Amino acid sequence: MKKLSGHSGCNIWLIEDHERPFVRKQSGSLTYNMRLKRQFIKQRKFSLPNIKTPAILRCGVNKGLFYFDMEFIKGVVMSQYMNNIKVEEIEHLTSLLFHSLQIKKGKQYIGADKIFKTKIASLEKMLDKNIVIEKALSKLKNFDFSFVPRSGCCGDLTLENIILSPKGIYVIDLLDSFYNSWMIDVAKLLQDIHLGWAYRDSSMSPILKKNLLLVKDVMYRKILELNCGKEKLLTIYHLLLLNLVRIYPYSSEAKTIKFLDNACMICLQTIKNLEEK
Repeated sequence: MKKLSGHSGCNIWLIEDHERPFVRKQSGSLTYNMRLKRQFIKQRKFSLPNIKTPAILRCGVNKGLFYFDMEFIKGVVMSQYMNNIKVEEIEHLTSLLFHSLQIKKGKQYIGADKIFKTKIASLEKMLDKNIVIEKALSKLKNFDFSFVPRSGCCGDLTLENIILSPKGIYVIDLLDSFYNSWMIDVAKLLQDIHLGWAYRDSSMSPILKKNLLLVKDVMYRKILELNCGKEKLLTIYHLLLLNLVRIYPYSSEAKTIKFLDNACMICLQTIKNLEEK
């Protein structure tokens, strides 16, 4: 048994069972049980073209804590692969990820803006505000989230949660969310691709920076090709800004706070640029 790192409020182990390894994800507390059960159901029902998720083997309760076991996927995490990806692969791989999202299945939901505004109000009570947070909250409170479509989504589609395997492309660590939308998946990708969240604890090489910029350019182009593409991109950056603000209450290190402050300012400037175009 080997404990794996994670940030989802769960304990994750790699377990050898008669030479067939599997991964166990177990709730970190009794209060997290229900969330993990929702994630279990989401992963069991998960279906996107060209993208897989580890097959679930079993589920149960251990000392009151819910767990489920899934197949172990051997491969390269995409955040690492970005260091060595060939330029000619970038267009293909980014397009494959983008077109696997449930964009065409997205449906407008009449209560979307109310759901987001309730979330923002709840989040505001948790925050120790600084100038950057105040600016971010002001921008979020004045934005109309009515046009965020509802659709299936991974919930945490980061470069660290995408595994490139000989068996295909896999997504791990699916999360339940207060709102499900393919736009949230794109916002999570941009959190790594544009802002470098996955690389915050290390310095990025010039090659990695160039590769991420190329990926971002492809992602931008794909979004702008959609109907009302500019408005969709603007909405996605507001979702990205909300993602960043949601991290603050769980961050205590000065280095992380500094990263979030800088990332929020980049996000706010990007929103301003899009609004002025």
